[in-house]
Amino acid sequence: MADDGSGGGFISVLQNGVKALNNVAVTIGKVFPAASGTATSATAGSATLPANPAGFIVVTLPSGTSAKVPYYND
Repeated sequence: MADDGSGGGFISVLQNGVKALNNVAVTIGKVFPAASGTATSATAGSATLPANPAGFIVVTLPSGTSAKVPYYND
């Protein structure tokens, strides 16, 4: 688009940049679930975990279900 001196070209480029950043944010949110809190205990599951997790990171899965992931001290 040619710039006629009114700033319309710059505004169009700026709007496209904002749209691109919003699309990146949405994609990142789908790929990497967000941590939504921590907990000191969790229930259910059949795997045996190493002893004494320091706590659990609560993540929201793409399905909308929350899951607790253990974390450990060094």
